[in-house]
Amino acid sequence: MLKISQLRKEAYWAWESLCAVKGVFLGAPESIDLTEAEAERLPFTNQTFKDEIRQQFGDLRRKATWERAAIHYTAHSMVQSYMEPYMIVGFMASPQFMTSAIREHYGDQVLELMLQFPETVDIVKRGLEQLYYESDRQEDHDVAQLFMQQMTPRLSGVMLPSI
Repeated sequence: MLKISQLRKEAYWAWESLCAVKGVFLGAPESIDLTEAEAERLPFTNQTFKDEIRQQFGDLRRKATWERAAIHYTAHSMVQSYMEPYMIVGFMASPQFMTSAIREHYGDQVLELMLQFPETVDIVKRGLEQLYYESDRQEDHDVAQLFMQQMTPRLSGVMLPSI
């Protein structure tokens, strides 16, 4: 499992990404505009972030707080990002598709939360179409098939493209 400091950083990066998509003020400079050392301190110094985590998830000293926050913001930032649908399908299909410590260690919880968003079904349908019908690459077809194997039981009653 991840240490509390890593969970805090992962939560911050996902929170920052979600804020950027929504056009919300971060209360601090974006990490991309800072040196690596400065960016590493943001999860510990950004008061807006800490206040939001405290309000939504509780005591900042507890590992469970940071686990919930990291899972929450990872799921939200994936579904509500500007990523192409096929990338989101790949993220859901396999922890190896895209580097994410939270997806790797808390995969089921992230996926369950992602599936609670109404727009996820449309994103998944479009992503499967991109991977299977709009690509000639076998690797893309394999990702689509892996998604169907892994995720179809979780999507009972949803009409997905046949692949």
